[in-house]
Amino acid sequence: MTTPPHAPQPETPPVRQPEAPPFPQPAEPAEPPPGPAARPDPAARPDPFAVVADAVDGMRDELAALGDQFRRRLLNDREVRRSLDGLLTELDHAHQAAEGRVVQPLLYDLVLLVDRIERQAAQDDSFVGSVAAELLALLEKYGMTRIPVTRSPFDPETQEAVGALAALSPEQSGEVAEVVRHGYRMDARIVRPQQVRVYTER
Repeated sequence: MTTPPHAPQPETPPVRQPEAPPFPQPAEPAEPPPGPAARPDPAARPDPFAVVADAVDGMRDELAALGDQFRRRLLNDREVRRSLDGLLTELDHAHQAAEGRVVQPLLYDLVLLVDRIERQAAQDDSFVGSVAAELLALLEKYGMTRIPVTRSPFDPETQEAVGALAALSPEQSGEVAEVVRHGYRMDARIVRPQQVRVYTER
């Protein structure tokens, strides 16, 4: 049995798919026109004069602050110095008061002791004389010095006249003839005047 030949089938036209819209392509940067290289904008750079002016202003502020600090420190130092001077003055006054109440009477007693020792030393006792010299050194250590013996006109500021001797000449009148008792001073103060005999006219 023979099969009949296939009858030709009608061709169906292909279905056309809708075309997708094209994606926009990024625009390429426009090339700069040929010519010299582009220079930076002068307005975008900092002004060197402005930079220097700012630095100078900062230094000026720092110097002003340092000057104020120095002046405050100087005033404080002056106040401290003034207070210290006041304390030293009070201490000196207290020292002088204590010296007048305690030290001077003790030194005066030592002076009287030296007087008695020197009278004893007049008998050629070398040991007593050395003791008197040591006492005089002790007095000088505490500021008590002996008024020097001089052949000079009588000085009522440092001397006390306790006797008179006849002058051998008019020029000798008023001069110190001899020292009866030694005098002592402490700094500028006369603790005990020097007792002397004075030449007078006949």
